[in-house]
Amino acid sequence: MMESKVDYAIKQLIDDSKSSLNWRLNLDCFILKIIAVPSSEFIWVIGSEEKVFLIDGETATIVKEFENLAEIIFSAVIHPETYDLILSTSSGIQLLTFEGKIFSLVEEEDWFEHIAISSDGRFILASKGKTLYTLEQKDGNYQLTAKDTSFTSTISDVIFNVDSFLISNYGGVREYPVSNLEEYTLFEWKTSLLNISWSPDKKYIAAGTQENAIHFWPYPLEEEKDFQMGGYQTKVDTILWSADSTQFLVNGVEDVHIWDFSDGPPFGKSPKILTCGYGKIIDFVYDGNLLIAVSEEGIIFYFLPNKSNEFINIKAIDAEITCLSSAGIGRNAYVGSKSGDIYCF
Repeated sequence: MMESKVDYAIKQLIDDSKSSLNWRLNLDCFILKIIAVPSSEFIWVIGSEEKVFLIDGETATIVKEFENLAEIIFSAVIHPETYDLILSTSSGIQLLTFEGKIFSLVEEEDWFEHIAISSDGRFILASKGKTLYTLEQKDGNYQLTAKDTSFTSTISDVIFNVDSFLISNYGGVREYPVSNLEEYTLFEWKTSLLNISWSPDKKYIAAGTQENAIHFWPYPLEEEKDFQMGGYQTKVDTILWSADSTQFLVNGVEDVHIWDFSDGPPFGKSPKILTCGYGKIIDFVYDGNLLIAVSEEGIIFYFLPNKSNEFINIKAIDAEITCLSSAGIGRNAYVGSKSGDIYCF
């Protein structure tokens, strides 16, 4: 059977991309998430099962390796001051230090799927099913201070912005300010919400919905001022605001949409569409100038959206991509894969 022109082109692209590859490292696990440590060469690499690594991103060497952490690792955040890693897992919440120590913050079986940390590192909020856990840092140690069981459905996301946490589930998004974590404001919408993103200037809250749409609320909450963008072919699972809050980015099936919020909600406007192809776009990073998007088929696209809708570069790896991370403007980009390889470009 003859090889298709598409298959040949991808193989050629993989070969051509090797010349721009800084390094490749196999960690023998599904790469769930990569977090670049600010102002350093280090990256945290989280496997979906049992393993976490602290890696020198310049030399591609393993600095610390943590094993047998949990049957399943769901998510992770880094402490904003110490850059230690905090994990939500199938058996609780753990903290991993640069020195290689492991501290168990919460030991409970069942799935802790979502986690967020305040900008000063004082508070951690994590969800297990319908329960929201609050941890507070006191005298250098985290203590479990509250369990909120008032949710009637499974929590779907937990994020932090400036001075408040947002928690989503069926029926809306709750805002818990760090000044009073016992009270919340409800941004209501009667459907299943999948993920949330809050504009850096705190003017808009966005949530992907089960109905292939994105729902928006102005902030602070204004009754009957919420609005929605629909018509997507699949569920919207990657949403991101630009750092200046003027652009809202969404993954389509094989493209990235950029909505212009510079003059408020983009009513009557169409998004800028960055067409990629070669599989569903599963992740992207954007520094306001350069946008990097990756498809699950192993293709990496580079765009300058403010200048053109066409990609300026394209690379490929011989593996299915799971995640993407960037160390900052003009610095390395890291790509994780199902095969356990990390690629640094």
